[in-house]
Amino acid sequence: MRILLLGLGRANLSIAKYLIERGDDLFLYEDNLEMISEPARELIKIGKIQMYQEENYELTITSPGFPLDKKVIKELRSKNIPIIDEIEFTYGQLKNPQIIAITGTNGKSTTASLISNILDIAGIDNFLGGNISPGKPFSQALFQPGFEYYVLEISSFQLMRIREFHPYIAVITNIAIDHLNWHKDFNEYKSAKFRIFTNQEKHDFAVLNHEDENVGNFVKDIRAQIIFFGFDARNGVWLNGNFFYLQEKLFRSGKSGLAGRHNMMNMLAAIAVAKILNIDNKQIEKGITTFKTLPHRLEDIGVIRGVRYVNNSMCTNENAAIASFKAVKGTIIVIAGGKQKGDKGDNYLNLLTKEAKACVILGENVTYITAYFKTKNFTKFAIAENMNDAIRKARAFAAPGDVILLNPGFASFDHFTNFEERGEVFKDAAYRN
Repeated sequence: MRILLLGLGRANLSIAKYLIERGDDLFLYEDNLEMISEPARELIKIGKIQMYQEENYELTITSPGFPLDKKVIKELRSKNIPIIDEIEFTYGQLKNPQIIAITGTNGKSTTASLISNILDIAGIDNFLGGNISPGKPFSQALFQPGFEYYVLEISSFQLMRIREFHPYIAVITNIAIDHLNWHKDFNEYKSAKFRIFTNQEKHDFAVLNHEDENVGNFVKDIRAQIIFFGFDARNGVWLNGNFFYLQEKLFRSGKSGLAGRHNMMNMLAAIAVAKILNIDNKQIEKGITTFKTLPHRLEDIGVIRGVRYVNNSMCTNENAAIASFKAVKGTIIVIAGGKQKGDKGDNYLNLLTKEAKACVILGENVTYITAYFKTKNFTKFAIAENMNDAIRKARAFAAPGDVILLNPGFASFDHFTNFEERGEVFKDAAYRN
C-alpha cells in the first residue's frame, strides 16, 4: 500500500515503524526535516521512507497538529485520497479497543492521568497516552499486548479527522476559547470537541461538565448515556461540603495534593468515569490521594533563597491562567506572556493588575501586554529578554516568602519549541540565578 505521512513527530514515527514492518511503501511530507528526531532521520537515510512526490497515494496519515490549510492537504483532497489522523489509524488496527477518551480545553492531561492512576490502583490493565505530554502517542499501543482500557487524551485537531474512532467513555472537561490560530473560529473549535461523541451509541457514556455553558447546546445530539460532573451536578457526580457524591455519599474530599477549583473539577470527572466502571470507592479515593502533579502543571519546584518557585508552563490560554493563579496561595510575582492563539487574554491580564504583586513579561505579545497594563495604570511590571532575565527581574520584585509563578497564559512557540521546554528552562534558570 502506498501511504503518505504528513509529518514525522512522535505519533507518526510509531506509525512509520509499524507500516515498515507491515511492508507498506512509505512517503513523507515534512516542512522542516531539521526538526525531526534522529530515529526518524535514520529511517529516511536507509531508504525505508521516501520523500513526498506529487503522485497518487492510497492513504494519508497526519501528525496531530498538521494544519488543515496546507497546500498539500488541498491537493490530496482534490484527488480524493483519504486523510486520517494517527488516532484513527491506530484505532482501526486494534481489535475492538475499549477507549476512555478525554478532550476539552483545560485539564485533559490531569484528568486522563487521574483516571489511569485509579485504574492502576484497582488492578485494571490500562494504556495511558494520546496527545498527553509527557506521555505516549496512541500509536505506541500497536507494539504492545492488548489492554483492558485505553485512556487517551484527544485534541480538537485529532477529532477533526476521525471517522470510526469510538470511545466507550468520552469526557469533555470544559470548553473555552483556544487554538483560534488553527481553527477558523470558536464554533469550529467547539464542534471539533463534540466530535468525540460522533460514533457513540446508547450503551456508551458521555461525561460532561455541568457548569460549562458551552456544553449545553450539544447535549441533544449525544446518543450515549450522559453523566454530569460539577459542584452542583445533583444528577451526577458532585461535591457537598467535604464529600463527593453520586446519588449517595462516596468518600471525603480534601486529601489530594492537587490545588485549586479547576483540579477539583478534574477529580469529579475522573470519579464519574471510575463509577461507570464500577470501581470500589476506596480504590477511587486511593487513586486520587496517591496521584502526583504532572510536570509543568502547578509544579512546585521548591524554595530557593527564601522564594518559592512554581512552574505552570502548560498554562497556554486565559481560562487556565486565571484558574491556576487563583489556586496558588501567597504573594505572587508572575512571569506571563507568549504567543497568542486567538484570544488577547484581557481577563487574565486584568486579574494580574489587581492581585499580582508584580508581573514580568516574556513573550511575543509583550507590546500588547505592556499597553494593556498602562491603560490600567499598573506599573509594577518589567520586560524580559529571555527566561534568565525574567527570573532575575522577578527576584528583584520578590521578598522572602513570596512566590514566583510561571503562568504564561499564552503559547510557547515564540521563544520555545513547546511548553515542556519553556518549563524546563524556567526550572533551570530558577536554580542558576
